[in-house]
Amino acid sequence: MDISKLDTEYEFYKENSLPFRHYKYSEYNDVIKKHQHKSFFKFWKEEFSFEGRKINIIEYGTGAETVLIWSQMHGNEPVSTLSLMDCINFLCADYDSDRFLFNNLRIVMIPLLNPDGNELFDRRNAQGIDINRDARTLISPEARILTEVHGKVNPKFALNLHDQELYYTSKPLLLQTVLAMLAPECDDKKSVTPTRLRAMKVISEVYCKLRGLIEGRVARYTDEFTPSAFGDTFMEKGTSSILIESGSISGDKDRKFARKVVFLAIINALTTIANKSYEKQSSEVYNALPDNQRYNGYDLKINNLTVESPHGSYQLDLGIRRIKPSHNPEDFTDDFSDYRIANIGKLDTFGGIKVFDASGWKLCGNYTKIRMLSKADFDITDGNTILNISKLL
Repeated sequence: MDISKLDTEYEFYKENSLPFRHYKYSEYNDVIKKHQHKSFFKFWKEEFSFEGRKINIIEYGTGAETVLIWSQMHGNEPVSTLSLMDCINFLCADYDSDRFLFNNLRIVMIPLLNPDGNELFDRRNAQGIDINRDARTLISPEARILTEVHGKVNPKFALNLHDQELYYTSKPLLLQTVLAMLAPECDDKKSVTPTRLRAMKVISEVYCKLRGLIEGRVARYTDEFTPSAFGDTFMEKGTSSILIESGSISGDKDRKFARKVVFLAIINALTTIANKSYEKQSSEVYNALPDNQRYNGYDLKINNLTVESPHGSYQLDLGIRRIKPSHNPEDFTDDFSDYRIANIGKLDTFGGIKVFDASGWKLCGNYTKIRMLSKADFDITDGNTILNISKLL
C-alpha cells in the first residue's frame, strides 16, 4: 500500500458534499446513506442520541488488529467528523485496490457521536453533559454507546478525534497549532505502560510521516490524568488511545488545511498499525514534541502606529482580538468575527497571529478612536494610501 502521494491525492478522497465546517445532521446523514449499500461496510444495529438522532456504528475490514475511531463527542468540534468522512472515502478506495487496510485491520467507526450537540453547535449533548467527562458515570446515552462498543470489540488501538480553538501554539516558533496529539495518561503517576508506549510510538510515526507538511505547527496536547475522560479510561483498560486534535491557521475559517492534516494523520496511523512499523519507532520522537500552549497574543498586532493629538504626537502598539458575544466559556472564539481593541501601549512582550508594522503610518482622525474594546474599524494612512484596519484581519 503506497500512501506516499496521499497529500497530493487528498482532493480525490475529500467528501465534497460537506465543504463547510458547520453542517447539519441531515447533510451528514445524506453522506452516510451513500455508503450503506456497500458490501464491505457493516452497519451495526441502530443506536440513538438523547433526542433520538441515529448514531452510526460502521465496521470495515477483517484483520486481526482492531481499531476503534470516534469523532465529535463535542458538538462544536465538527472538523474531526469531516476528516473521518474523507477517510471513509479512502477506505472505499482501499477496498477497490489492494485491500491492505481491509485485510489487516478491523476498523470500527462512530462518526458524529454527539449529533444533538452538533445541531446546537454546542460542546455538550442535549442533556447538557460533556460526554468526554462521562466515561465513569455514563449518564448520557452517547457515553453508554461508546462504552458498549468498546467492550464488544476490545480494540488494541483507539483514535479519539477532536477540534481545538485556534489560540494554541507550539514552541519555539509560536505558530498556530494545526495538529495536536496525545497518548493520554493511564494513572496519576504518568506511568508509561506497554499500552501507552504503543500509542506514543504510533504518534511518533505519524509525526515523522507528516513532518514536512506541519513542521512548527504540531504539538503534544496537555498531558494530565483525567479519569472521567474516555481516552484515559480506555488506556487504563489496555487500549492504546490516541488523541488527535484539529487546530487551525489564520484565514482558514472552515479549517480546510487542518481537515486535510487530520485525514492524513488518521490514514497514517491506521497504516502504521496495520504494517506494525510503529514497533521500530522511538517514543523519544513523541517526548520531543513541543507542548500545546494557550496563545497569549492577538489576532492582529499593529506596531509603531503614530497618533496625533492636540497635546502632541506619539507612537503606540495595538493588540486586536476577536471577542465572543456569548457568555459560554466552551464556545470557540474563532466561531465569531467581532474584532476589538484588546490592548494599547508598547506591546513588545506580546505576539500576534498577524503583525503589521505601521512605521510611517498614522491614525486618521481623533485619538479618541483608540479605546479598549472599540471595534477594529478605523483608518490609518501613510500619506498616500488610506487603509481600514479591518482589511488586515
